[in-house]
Amino acid sequence: MLTKEYSLYLSPMKNKISEIPELQYAYIAFDLFPSSKGAATHIHHCLQALKGSFEYGALICIGDTHMPAVQFLSEEKLYIFRFKQQIVNFLERTNVFQNFVTQTLNLDCFHALQCIHFRDIWGALPSLSFKKKQVDVKLLYEVNAAAHIELPYRYPNISKSVLDTLHLQFGTALNHSDLIITPSIQISNFLQEQYAISTSKIVHIPNGMELHTPNNDFQADTPYVLYFGALQKWQGIKTLFIGFKECLDLDLRLRICASVPEKRCLVYIQMAEEMGIAHRIDWEFCLDKSNLASRIEQSLCTLAPLTDCTRNVIQGCNPLKVIESMGYGTPVIASDLPVLREIMQDGEHGLLVAADQPIYFGRTIRKMVTQPDKLIKIGKKCREFVTNNYLWDQQESKMKACYHKLQKTTTHA
Repeated sequence: MLTKEYSLYLSPMKNKISEIPELQYAYIAFDLFPSSKGAATHIHHCLQALKGSFEYGALICIGDTHMPAVQFLSEEKLYIFRFKQQIVNFLERTNVFQNFVTQTLNLDCFHALQCIHFRDIWGALPSLSFKKKQVDVKLLYEVNAAAHIELPYRYPNISKSVLDTLHLQFGTALNHSDLIITPSIQISNFLQEQYAISTSKIVHIPNGMELHTPNNDFQADTPYVLYFGALQKWQGIKTLFIGFKECLDLDLRLRICASVPEKRCLVYIQMAEEMGIAHRIDWEFCLDKSNLASRIEQSLCTLAPLTDCTRNVIQGCNPLKVIESMGYGTPVIASDLPVLREIMQDGEHGLLVAADQPIYFGRTIRKMVTQPDKLIKIGKKCREFVTNNYLWDQQESKMKACYHKLQKTTTHA
């Protein structure tokens, strides 16, 4: 039964809802779509793979105030249901989102679903409940992170009881999923070691990348090294700053292309001032893909000084920025962690440095930028490596194989 709140959500398009055909799949994401963030790019390519495997489907996701609540993309045969409530408290927002997902899955057009693909615990729990009523539906869990490990970095005051609950829910979702895909071998190992998930149930599909045409209007006056992406604590920005301070005698600047607005970078802008390096840093915020491509392509090398922490080492991740940098032929200096060794080879695609060692990181920057011939040689290897292994069409093919596997088990059930 639909709640009063959900009925009000549907009321502007009530007649259209009744016209939706039977849907074969649903993709659930507690993420804004569309957007310029990496999550939205990943969602797009999963939807492309789903489009090639099923007929009609639905995306249940987050929407902003300017996006339609319900939208039909005719070419993709995709219906988008967006959760648009503006709720400040994160945990309250996730709870209300889960209710929204449950209500959406209760619509008549979802009664013949063959597959539900979700990428977080907030989509997993309603999907598990749905499966109790419709036992033939197959559940695919795309594990990029574990909420009980990620959230303390974002909300340091989150309670232990909440984290313990999320931990248990994560394990339940893993065990009741029919198939799990993950972008990192380290995450795969984490799931096997911590939750006893069988290797036969896990498929490793790395992040892919799209090459965008660089904006040729951009030309830097001074050589620079580049950091791009978000600035969470585990990214190692402090290590980067201390290391870069060791290079102030060089004709070299540090360019930071943050994927978040300036107001969310103020603590690091202030840190740079206090360290005496602000005059050598160029900040840019929320660049589009073409402008970011030009910054990556023209940099001497990019920097990924990830910290040695639970999030990066025990859980694991798949740093897309490293793949993107190599795709544009730009070498990478990164922390020597298992998640980096998965996707780059020391000396072949850049240089790996012991994590949380800023002085060594600075010396490695110096070593790299003072060898121009080596930069060109490594850059060519980087571009070739990504072209052969990490383009999105290659990852989409792997995703389609997963969906077809689930379809076969549904047919044989």
